Amino acid sequence: MPFNLLKCLLLGCALGAAAHAQFKEIKAAPFPPAAARQKIQALLENADGSNRDATVQKLLSWIDWYRDILDDELIAHWGAEGRDRLRLLMAPLADARVASGVVAYSWAHRPEAWTLENAAVLGDLMARYPASAKPFLDDMGGSGTPQLSPAEAAAVCRILIDMPDIGTWRKTALQILPRYRPVAESLLRQDINGPDQEAMYRALRWRSDLKFDAADNAGQKRPMTESRAQRPHIVGEFADRGAGQAVYRGPMAGTFESTGGPIPQNAEYVFPNVPPVKLLLDFDTKKWEARLQAGEGNTQVLVLRNVSRGPQKRCVVRWTVIE
Repeated sequence: MPFNLLKCLLLGCALGAAAHAQFKEIKAAPFPPAAARQKIQALLENADGSNRDATVQKLLSWIDWYRDILDDELIAHWGAEGRDRLRLLMAPLADARVASGVVAYSWAHRPEAWTLENAAVLGDLMARYPASAKPFLDDMGGSGTPQLSPAEAAAVCRILIDMPDIGTWRKTALQILPRYRPVAESLLRQDINGPDQEAMYRALRWRSDLKFDAADNAGQKRPMTESRAQRPHIVGEFADRGAGQAVYRGPMAGTFESTGGPIPQNAEYVFPNVPPVKLLLDFDTKKWEARLQAGEGNTQVLVLRNVSRGPQKRCVVRWTVIE
């Protein structure tokens, strides 16, 4: 085929493909930048729970023309006491630039902006846009420990506890959380006693990984190394605590670990002297089945049955008192 004819055929195919391609046509901007800024400011200043979705949709419809203006105003409003409103809008509207501006401002103005109320927003921004976390990580990851108020420490701990297990966040959290142990333990206790099952399971894992567990019933501290393949189970108290019976004041968490040889299939292992309270038990339910029985005095007995297909070398159960 002559070269010129082949060239024409290829050009025709290219033009035909281009004719069928889908292009997004960006029309002329609906209003000048100054007017756009005023409209964006008005929407941000009047945002609340009742108009949140409509506000987001309106702002997103202008984003092709006014992304920079929207970014400027989101950052400015976050730093100008507009955080209560922006907490409703930040997730769908923020980009990397907004995340960096908001996190940097909040960390530099910790007493006013680095709070538990803002922790969910800040954590979400840092998770989605890791570069935005630099000022926070630079200070917290160094050899020194910043002097934080209890409120600031609570926000730091809440962000680290709730952060998805991505990148190096968990490693960072394991280094930072022990510095603020009382605050971290308080937040984890709230999660364990709360209604959210996911938060409850996560808190149990954190307590184990951070070695926050109290001594077990034998008075020895043992690390939790058993795989937690399943979710923890809440087990109701067996003992009947009637009127006048002493309130339990012992350890609030601990670890039970079997001793001796392997436990055969379908065999049971008994842990005596279990606190006579409602417990949250963390164990591998693929291998074990648990039940409580009345024990001696004001105690319970925890019975674990091996439901796996063979003997188990040991049985490990993390327990936490449900108040």
